Amino acid sequence: MNKAMPCTNPRAHDGNVPLTVSAGSIRSRIWAVTELVICLVLTGGVLAHLLTASDHRERASAEGHRLTSGSLAVRIVGPRSIAIRSDSPLARKLQVVTIRPTKIKTPVLMVTGTVLASLRPGRGKGLDYWQFNSPELLTTFTDWQKTTTDIAFADTQLIAIKQLADTRIASQQKLVDRMKRLVAAGTDAEKDLAAAQAELIQSQIQGRKEIHEAQSAVRLARRTEGALARQLQQAGVEPELLLTTASDLDIVTAEVPEGFISRVKVGQSCEASFFGLPDLSFSGKVRTLSPVVSRERRSLRALFAISDPRDQLRPGLFADIGLGTDPRDALLIPAEGVIHVGRSDYVLVKSTADVFKVVEVRVGELHDTLVEVLGGLRAGDQVSGKGTILLKPQIIQALQWNGESTGGHS
Repeated sequence: MNKAMPCTNPRAHDGNVPLTVSAGSIRSRIWAVTELVICLVLTGGVLAHLLTASDHRERASAEGHRLTSGSLAVRIVGPRSIAIRSDSPLARKLQVVTIRPTKIKTPVLMVTGTVLASLRPGRGKGLDYWQFNSPELLTTFTDWQKTTTDIAFADTQLIAIKQLADTRIASQQKLVDRMKRLVAAGTDAEKDLAAAQAELIQSQIQGRKEIHEAQSAVRLARRTEGALARQLQQAGVEPELLLTTASDLDIVTAEVPEGFISRVKVGQSCEASFFGLPDLSFSGKVRTLSPVVSRERRSLRALFAISDPRDQLRPGLFADIGLGTDPRDALLIPAEGVIHVGRSDYVLVKSTADVFKVVEVRVGELHDTLVEVLGGLRAGDQVSGKGTILLKPQIIQALQWNGESTGGHS
């Protein structure tokens, strides 16, 4: 409970009511002043921080401006051409390397695949048989095998029907010829000759009908075989490969993205590492490429024949497959020198002492800090490496150059 404090105001002795000030009111005023001081301190700190950060940004901007502009250290001098002063700080930061061919065996492309089919040994119970990774594929293959047998039967049947028709017509023709002679000699009636001729015409009609039916059966069998063969191809299996693969080989399929189709060729060597057999590596070759691109995945199926002499692989096993493991001469450049703009990759190729050309390239897999160049460069070219990212704005300007100005900063 607050106690009233007497006021020493002289007016208290004049007979007026004495004035008093409570202790709570004094504390409220002190707290208000304290809050004001705290707010002022915080506001000052925030302002100081903003001024300091702005100063740092201005210094960094000035440094970048000094490296790439200031004294026109970097200029756009033509379509896809950038000039860099050799005595500028940026030129000293830019690494330039000469491309030399390097012998490598690393894959040109890594894809994920699965064992699609395996030719299982008969083990004394008959011929080897195919086992697939899905019942639907097995059914399609079985139907395809049946149609190949149907085609052979229909072809044989057509040949036999043609022979029968020819024999029947020839026999009836001989009878008609003999009847003509007998009628001419007067020993047989003309109505017997007419009956024989009618029989000949009937034999011809019957023969053509039977031949047409046999030919239709052949065409139907071939159409069915073609449809089933295309179903196998759509599923990633080349029918002819199933007829020529030995029992120690397994068929592996992989999805190659549409953008990397050019890296895959029939006959390429490959190395497969299966998730179920992590300590083993299997070698093989690309045997066929699917004739169609998957509309859903936008990818092309590649079929590999993987050597499996110990019969360790089973349909359905997944694998990482490295394509293109044959020893080859490759061009490797620093990965830092590749600049991605839009959908393409570009590098800076030195053409003169101070001028670099912006060249579009196709790159492959990454090898540590280097990347393989698949097209766009030649051995002996000098390309920029470390520090190229600092020139990305100028690279974009050089790609968009229209001849109106040479760019550059001042």
